[in-house]
Amino acid sequence: MTEVETRRLLKAEFIRKATLEQDIKIINRNMERLTKETCILSEQLENQKLEKKWCFDEFGVRTQPDPHTESLRIAGHLQEQPDMTEDVLAVLRQRKCSLGTETAELERKLQAVMNTKPAT
Repeated sequence: MTEVETRRLLKAEFIRKATLEQDIKIINRNMERLTKETCILSEQLENQKLEKKWCFDEFGVRTQPDPHTESLRIAGHLQEQPDMTEDVLAVLRQRKCSLGTETAELERKLQAVMNTKPAT
């Protein structure tokens, strides 16, 4: 094999290696993007399952207002009675606090149940 042929062969191998490395980078970026999208979709699915469980009855009728509708209702009332703004904010803060406390209590109970559950 001549020196020219060897250089040509080395150049072709170098190009092939660079192409493969670039393909690997693209594949890795695509995997990262797909992993992120999968996580987002999984989270959305979990939220939909929770909403279906807690906001709809067995016939599919909504029993709890969705957040958008509820915020529109509150905004409408506040527009009619602007002097109630501070009262509404106080009630919402109190509700947030009570939901946080309730969530913490339920998490504590769940943890207690999980700790006492026999290993299978």
